[in-house]
Amino acid sequence: MYLKSYLAKELNADYVMIDENLGYKIANNSGLTAIRTLSILLRAKEKGFIGQIKPLLDEMIQKGRWYSAPVYQSFLKAAGEL
Repeated sequence: MYLKSYLAKELNADYVMIDENLGYKIANNSGLTAIRTLSILLRAKEKGFIGQIKPLLDEMIQKGRWYSAPVYQSFLKAAGEL
């Protein structure tokens, strides 16, 4: 995690995409702008790039991505899909 944050700073990255909680905190504490996958999906829907998040989220989970049931439910509710 430290190495990724260091590399992002060296590259002057606008954003770093990190879902893991500790890495997210480290990136933010290092002055980087961290963004999570679910936030990207929500922004894509808000901007009209995608119509629905749930099919994409379900596919991600089917391929091995893990989200707790409360995160899954609350996120889809926030996205207006539950």
